[in-house]
Amino acid sequence: MELFHFDIETTGAHPDYDTFKSEDERGAKLFESKYTKFKWEEKYEDINDAYVNNAGIVSTFGKIVCISFGYIDNSGEKKISSYYGDDEKDIVNSFNELLKKIEKKTFNLSGFRINHFDIPWLLHKLHKYGIKPANIIYMYDKKPWDMRVTDMADDWKQKFAWSFSFDEMCYELGVVSPKENMNGSDVHHVYWDGGVEKVKDYCERDVSSSIDASLKIY
Repeated sequence: MELFHFDIETTGAHPDYDTFKSEDERGAKLFESKYTKFKWEEKYEDINDAYVNNAGIVSTFGKIVCISFGYIDNSGEKKISSYYGDDEKDIVNSFNELLKKIEKKTFNLSGFRINHFDIPWLLHKLHKYGIKPANIIYMYDKKPWDMRVTDMADDWKQKFAWSFSFDEMCYELGVVSPKENMNGSDVHHVYWDGGVEKVKDYCERDVSSSIDASLKIY
């Protein structure tokens, strides 16, 4: 099975809630409604703390700052690269154009929980910018068996009370942890502190570990 691995890194679209409110009143009101609905005042210090911890999880309030991707070439070597930076539209459009080339080959898209996070995020952003999604990630009119997606989270899952993380799967498989220096909860702060290169390096480590894990599973 030929797999094309990818991973996205996301942050809040603004560095903090006050900036969000001053630049996008409509969006800030929607976030405030969610803050009230889910009673986040009981969990977080204030609405700014709730924004920083949640905006990068929901595409409505977040943005994609990096997409890393990789595969094993004919010589058995890993090939990993990234699109990253401040221009979300350029990032998703560049990756979408790459996917149009990938879908002409025999690759399946692969990663961890991409069916439930990475692919929906990509589709939301492509629709936002009026970009027609590559057919390989277009999910709406397809049967599950027509999707060219190999999601390791779906294949590795167990019937248990709580889900497992990518890092836990890597640990069980004996694969190097991609989370040694940072994890997803750090991305918002690192990016808005000017650390987009660090985010890119972290995203590429995820893809590298994803490739290593897939070699053991498939």
